[in-house]
Amino acid sequence: MSIDNRKVVDAVAYENEKLILQLYDHLEFTEDFEKDHMFMLQDKLNVYIWYVDSKQYKDTYEDKDFSSFEIQIKFKYQPSDFCIHYLQHVNEKLESLNIAVIYDVTG
Repeated sequence: MSIDNRKVVDAVAYENEKLILQLYDHLEFTEDFEKDHMFMLQDKLNVYIWYVDSKQYKDTYEDKDFSSFEIQIKFKYQPSDFCIHYLQHVNEKLESLNIAVIYDVTG
């Protein structure tokens, strides 16, 4: 499972009152592919946001009430400046839903 399988949430766990969703991105941010890569990332993030907003997690964690949500993106390669700015914008928009998007580069 990874960014190119947009219909699947790659991994789900929780810690106390926080639901954690992981997204794996193994693609490089090359100049000729960045636009397509960003569309793939946007599509995948929309699936995760819908998963939270529609409370699909209740199918697995029916007795849990979560007060916050974290989407962790695990990049294999350093994201581009455009991608970083995009993720900052996404975080601003999702703040009211108690959803945070964080990332790290796993190499």
